[in-house]
Amino acid sequence: MTQTRPHRQVVVIGDVHGQYDAFVLLLRHAGLIDGDLNWCGGRNRLVQMGDIFDRGPKPRQVDELLDRIQKQANASQGEVIRLVGNHELELLMSNFLISGFGKEEAKLVRDKLKRQVLDFEVRAAYAYKGFLFTHAGVTRKLMKIFKMQLDELNENNVAILTNMIFREAIKHDFFRHPIFNISLHRSGTDRFGGIFWEDLDDLFASFPRSDLRQVVGHTQVDEIVLDNGRNIIAVDVGLHRKLQYLRIVNGVPEVVNVV
Repeated sequence: MTQTRPHRQVVVIGDVHGQYDAFVLLLRHAGLIDGDLNWCGGRNRLVQMGDIFDRGPKPRQVDELLDRIQKQANASQGEVIRLVGNHELELLMSNFLISGFGKEEAKLVRDKLKRQVLDFEVRAAYAYKGFLFTHAGVTRKLMKIFKMQLDELNENNVAILTNMIFREAIKHDFFRHPIFNISLHRSGTDRFGGIFWEDLDDLFASFPRSDLRQVVGHTQVDEIVLDNGRNIIAVDVGLHRKLQYLRIVNGVPEVVNVV
């Protein structure tokens, strides 16, 4: 009798902001790391939504842990997907104010991040099982721009195009594409922001309902809600106050609470 392989589990964790101990608790609860903090998740996947730096007490430890388990997951046919949040983006643009680091340390982190972006270890977007993952979400305006450039508007095509635009921006230090926009609510120049800066209320307001099923971080919410009528799941619950993550198995999402 042939044994059926279990479906891959996708674990999605929102903004960490230096909350290393809480992050470790979530990873262990999800069965992705062991007691020695090594990857034990096999073929499963972790998607971390960006903003690992600033605010919390141990941002470098979070970064180092992600570096290690990303390599270990690759070696065991698993995957650790690291997205860029607005705090990482500011570092990449050499704007160090919201990094939480002194100038010299911030430069070192910036240079490391640039290498990781160009090596595709850190990215702007990810698509899997019918979900599009970005730090702050793709507004209706951006969807229209992407639609003009793509043969078909789907999660995979949007993620590929977004990552191509992002990597070229990093290569040339040129951040003029609308994915980098900052909204009026954050003292920017555009009604709606791009994928790193858009606040959730504005993201919702840009649609009746998103054409693509999106998972986003960036804006802190009280809890993860699977159906808010917008086809968008927000997962940044603030690890300093709530231990919760999203799990997707065979395309079906569920909210996991860690007691």
